[in-house]
Amino acid sequence: MAQYKAIVSKIEDYRLLTDAEKETLIRDIMEKPFMDLLCDVAFKYVFSDPENLKMLLNDFLPIKIESVEPLPNELVSPVSGDKKPVMDILAKTDDGRKIIVEMQQERREAFFQRIYYYGSTLLSRQLRKGGHYGQLMPVYVICFMNFTAEHEGCPESQLVYEYQHREKIGGEELTNLHTTYLCELPRLAQKALKEMDPVESWFFILRNCSKFASKPEGLDSRYDAVIEAAKTNLVPDKERTQYLKAMLSEYDKKDIAAAYYKEGHDDGVKEGMKEGMKEGMKEVATRMLANGLDIDKVVLYTGLSDTEVKALVAPER
Repeated sequence: MAQYKAIVSKIEDYRLLTDAEKETLIRDIMEKPFMDLLCDVAFKYVFSDPENLKMLLNDFLPIKIESVEPLPNELVSPVSGDKKPVMDILAKTDDGRKIIVEMQQERREAFFQRIYYYGSTLLSRQLRKGGHYGQLMPVYVICFMNFTAEHEGCPESQLVYEYQHREKIGGEELTNLHTTYLCELPRLAQKALKEMDPVESWFFILRNCSKFASKPEGLDSRYDAVIEAAKTNLVPDKERTQYLKAMLSEYDKKDIAAAYYKEGHDDGVKEGMKEGMKEGMKEVATRMLANGLDIDKVVLYTGLSDTEVKALVAPER
């Protein structure tokens, strides 16, 4: 717990919490029965297992995968100064095809350009000098997205969107060497688990895993290994620490903080966070006053009341 508190203390949004409040925050994340698979660290941990990854890929790709090998997820460029893509999961199939799998919590600037660059980079690095273009193997990019995008002419009920190089009007395929699948998790419709097909079941697991108290009744037994791998108490210490950092990072801390304010914990964490922030602002105000800034300007810059700022003025002032 001391190690976890030290991690929380380094993050500005949480550093002013009391020890008790930090411990409550940590327990809310780390003592849930299952990890949040929307978090890329948890996603990578569960699907670093080749069997779990193979099952996932076989349910989303049009090819039959007999075996898959996870690869280092950072590509080192042969050209000095080139941008190095760092992917969530990079894998190679038994026949040599490369597959990228990404988990994206929220839409970020140039997201679609980034994933296209990932796939193009894998394609362009297949051939060495003297290699023949006919030797190129298809590259697949699968993106699980916890947000939706606009898709003109597609039904609202569609879950997975497939993009390739095709003729604009007739739809004729130019090449199948670069295919991107956008899997938009919020589009999953509510229905009984036993009625879900494999794609819908995956959507359900990925979106809701952190809410499970145990394996959901009605979920097919084929997913047992994935559910078992996501158990928080079975994760090794190193990966648990990485998971906490990720959940408190720029990607995830906004959701966690929002949940705190929305739920209003009975233990006083909500109020404690507000008070902690105010105490920090009082420290800033004190330094401003010490440097000769007028009280009116300190009130304007800090958001503290006139009475609160005047109370900080030393007697000799």
